[in-house]
Order: sequence, then C-alpha cells, then structure tokens
Amino acid sequence: MTWLVADADAESRYRALDALPAGPAAAPRLVEALGDPSWRVRRLAANRLAQVEPTPLVVSQLVALLGRRGETGARNAAASVLAQMGEGARAAVAGLLEHVDPDQRKFAADILGELGKEEAVPGLVAALDDGDGNVRAAAAEALGRIGGGVARRSLEGLLRAGDPLLRVCALEGLARLRAPPPLPALAPLLDDPLTRPSAFRLLGQVAHPTASRRAVLALGKTTTRDAALLAFASCEGPLAGEVEAEISVALKPVADAARWLEAALTSGDLERRRGALVLARAVRNPSLALAMARAAGPDGLAEQAVEALVPLGLAGAQALLDGGPALADLPGEARAVASEAILALAGPSLVERLTALLGAGDQEWAELAARALGRTGARSAVAPLAQLFDDDALAVHAYRALVALAGSWPRDVEAALEGRVQGALQPHVLRAWAEVVGAPARALLSRALHDERDDVRAAAVEASVFVSEAPALVRAGLMDESPRVRRAAARALAALPTAEALPLLSHALVDLDATVLALACQVAPRHPHPDALGRLAELARHADASVALSALDALAAQGALPVELLLRALEHPGPEVHRRAFELGADRLELVPRAQVALAHPRWEVRAAAARLLAVSGTASSLEALKDALEREGDDVARELLGQAVQAVAKR
Repeated sequence: MTWLVADADAESRYRALDALPAGPAAAPRLVEALGDPSWRVRRLAANRLAQVEPTPLVVSQLVALLGRRGETGARNAAASVLAQMGEGARAAVAGLLEHVDPDQRKFAADILGELGKEEAVPGLVAALDDGDGNVRAAAAEALGRIGGGVARRSLEGLLRAGDPLLRVCALEGLARLRAPPPLPALAPLLDDPLTRPSAFRLLGQVAHPTASRRAVLALGKTTTRDAALLAFASCEGPLAGEVEAEISVALKPVADAARWLEAALTSGDLERRRGALVLARAVRNPSLALAMARAAGPDGLAEQAVEALVPLGLAGAQALLDGGPALADLPGEARAVASEAILALAGPSLVERLTALLGAGDQEWAELAARALGRTGARSAVAPLAQLFDDDALAVHAYRALVALAGSWPRDVEAALEGRVQGALQPHVLRAWAEVVGAPARALLSRALHDERDDVRAAAVEASVFVSEAPALVRAGLMDESPRVRRAAARALAALPTAEALPLLSHALVDLDATVLALACQVAPRHPHPDALGRLAELARHADASVALSALDALAAQGALPVELLLRALEHPGPEVHRRAFELGADRLELVPRAQVALAHPRWEVRAAAARLLAVSGTASSLEALKDALEREGDDVARELLGQAVQAVAKR
C-alpha cells in the first residue's frame, strides 16, 4: 500500500504549490517542482511559470534543467515553459544551438520553432548542417513553423538532401507554411515511397490543372491512392466541377473504391477523413451517406460533411433514412450532420420514410422527422404531423411544421386542426390554430382564457397576436392569477402597437412576479415613453438581479441611464449586476475609481469587466492598480484582459 502514501505526498505537494502567491518570488519553487515525480505537480508548475516574467535568472534556471540527463519529465516541462515565454527566452535558447550536447541543440531547435520568431532563422539554417541527424530534422521542422522567405528557400534546398528524413521534414514544413515548391522539384518526390505522403500533401496546395490531374491519376493505383488522398485533404475550398468529374471517372473502374472510401471516411485520422469527404462528394455514391455523416467526428469536419452529403440529393437522404440500426447508432456529431442533411434535402418522396422514423422509438430522430415533414411541402405530411400533439416533446415541432405546410395546403391543415380544437384544448394546437386561421380563432382563444390549465391560458395569450382583438386578450392575461400566464402576456406586449401596449406595459411594470417585471423591462424600449423611465429607474434597484439587469439595459437602450444608477448598481448583491454596470458605464469617468477597486472582486467576471472598462477609460492613476491585479490574477480570461488594459493605459 506504499503507493497510497506516495499519492498522498504528491497531493500535498500539489496543494502547497497551488497555494504559492503569483509573481516572480515563487519562481525558484516552481522551477524546482518541474522535476517532481508527479506529472500533476509538473504540469501545475509549468502553467504557473508560463505566467511569470521571463527574467534572466528564471530563464537560466530553465535552460539549466534542459541539461539534466535522465530527467525526461523535468526537461520536457522546462522546454514547454521556455516555448511559452516569448522574446524573453529566445536569446538564451538560441545560444544552445552551439552546445556540445546534441540533445541540448535539439531542444533549442524545438523551442525556437515553438517561439516562432524570425530572428531565430539564421541559427536554425546553420543547424541544418549539424552533425547530428535529430538536430538537423528539428531545425527543419522549426523553420517550417516560423516561415518567411529565408526559411522557405532553405526548406526547398533540402528537397535534394541525401538524408530522406530531412527531405520529409522539408516537405512537411513547406506544407505547414502552405508554400509548395515548383512542380518540377516536387514531382520526383511523388514517386519515392518515403516522401510520397508528404509530397502529395503539398501537391494538393498547387492550384494548377497539372497538379490536380497528377493527384487524380494516383487515385487509380493501389500503391498511391492513400497518399493521393492527402492531396485532396490539403485543398482549400471546394474542387472545380471538372476536377470532381475527373475523380469520378478515375474511381469508377476501381473495384473496391467504395469500400476504400468508406474505410477512409470512418478512419480515426482527421486528414484521411477530410480527403475522403472531398472524394465522396465527387463520386456522389449514396451508399456512402452514413459513412460521410460519421466522417464529421468530434474534430471540426461537420460543415464539410454536410456540404458533401447535400449534393447526393434525395438519394442521399433516402440512404440515410434507410440506415436502420446504423442510423440509430450514429454518435452525436454524426447525428447532427445527418439531421442537417435530411432537413436540407427533405422532399415529398421522403414522407413515408420520415413517418416511419417517427415511430422508430428514438426521441431525437422523431423530433428530426417532425421538423423534416414540415419541410417536405407535401400534402401527405399533414396527417402524421397532426397526430403528434399528444406527445409533449413532439407537439412544438408538429405546430411549427403544420404552420409551414399551411402555406401550401391551408385547407388540409385547418381541417386536421379543427377536430382537435373541439374537445380538451392543447397549448400547441391553440398556437397552430390561431396562426393558421387568424381572426376566426378569436372565439377559441377567449374560451381558452377560462381553461383550468395555466399552460393552455398562457398559450392563448401568446397566440392572441394573430387576431385583431389581441390587446383585450393580453390585458386578460396580465390579470391572470398564474405567473405563467402573466409572463406570456408580458412577452406578447412586444408584438402590440405602441399606443395599445403602453397602458398594458404600465400594468406589467408593477407586477409582483420578478420574471414578469424583467420581461416588461425588456419590452419597454420597444414602446418608449417618458412616464415609464421613473419606474424603470426604481426597478434598476430591485433585489432580483434579473429585474435589475433588464431595467438597466432598458434605460441604456433609451439613453436614459444616469451615472447615479450605475453607481447604485455597483452596490447590488448580485455580481452579474456589477459586471453589467461596468459594461454599460465605460464612458463614465465616475466609474473609473470603482473599477479599480473591483479589480480585487472575488468573482472573475467582475474583475474582467472592470479591466475592460479601465482599458478604454482608465487614466495614468489606474496603471499601478492594474499591474498589481495582473500579478495576483489566477483566471486566464481575466488575466488576458488585465494585460490588455495595462498596455492600453501605459500608452496614455
């Protein structure tokens, strides 16, 4: 059980390190902790050191750690910190390129690449002739990170190097820079198995028919198609139509093309999936639809996957909907992609499949099916949608879909709803009925205002905006005993003409429910009137933060927010009110001293808002307070804003 003791010791060291005050005084302890046996302690020390000013002493201590052979964790942690220290560490690190130890020289090249400063390029170019192969490769990789004309030309020169590793590093560096060399220099490297993947990656960045043709031809050969895939992954933007046609022709005679593309689309490698999506869009094979959705993954290919699926047309949507268990098993991002594609491609021929999906037992897909049925524009979609009002989760989608279909089939939608408004009323049926039939819905809405269920009464008030007697219905809603109904009425005020809304707004602004008050404040700028300003000023001091925030915003929107109210808001118990006061009052000099005090507020969002105010309105007297706060700050976002404020105020 000794490991329990060791773990407890590591936890105590972690807590002791975390308790150290921010600033340069903690640097020696932090540097020492980079050699701790626990990776958690090392990571904390590295994160804290990256925020410390890179003084010569701190930098020299970190550089010294790089020389500790046998302490891999400490060396890597030190390298990581130096790479984050910017210009303050560059000169000391560059000096290591002359070190007798090749490990030190490699560390130097790696760190200089991370720093990304062009001043390091001459030393790295010289390191390309280093006697150690690892140092040469690290220097080439670093030049590919930094860029610039000298770095690019040096990398191009390496394409003829005898060392294949150097050629690969040069190709990868040029690919990172999106700086392809002349095609004659690249062409021989496409045929070399060692350099082929990297060379094709660069070939995809060459905007010329010869380059695309070379990549297309390589798709037809088993030995080169995986590398050619990388060329299409490197392309920027969609391919030209003629190139897509060439891809389709090249892959058509390949017997296992679909199986190969499916494997690439479902690969764990992001680059392969990106290239496969480009090819799948070109070949337009509906059988790949599910794999194309899966290609989205969790790493940023969702938009490209949708753009590849949509050109498949209805056949692609049908293939997705016919996926059965495979469709049901799609993970989150893939589901979202498939859903978007189905919605984009929804048409009358999908009604039967979408109706089947409603009953497949998957709530998420049922919601998608309801939404898509509304987009089919099909008369046959009305009946299955009308059956969904009994499902609370699907009723809102049925309402929206039927309203959309009413544009094409008004009588059919009205007939489907008519049977449902005769008996027990349902909220979304009410909304749909009022929106579809308009003025004739007045009698039903009046009846609904006397229903025993407050969700039905609230729906009637919300739907009142579709009939001419809306003000009377909203007035009745504001008098309702249920806060839920009064909230619906407060929201409905936004849709009324100002002349009719003003007396009702005055009533809503004295409601006893905080949410009604907040909603009324939000509506107030739509119906401005001098008589309301006094009440809004009172509500800006309301104990409920949501009310105070809404009132402050309403006054600001009407140009009627005095500095006295902003100062009073800074005494509110809710920190969100403090934050909003600083955001709304950045042009008021009176808030500058209060912002300086708020730099020590316990909530980071208030400190951040104060820093933003001082960045635009602070004076020279604010500089010391900002610097002190920056040294103490532990939150990354607030720290960044404080740094920006220090720079802005220092220039004044």
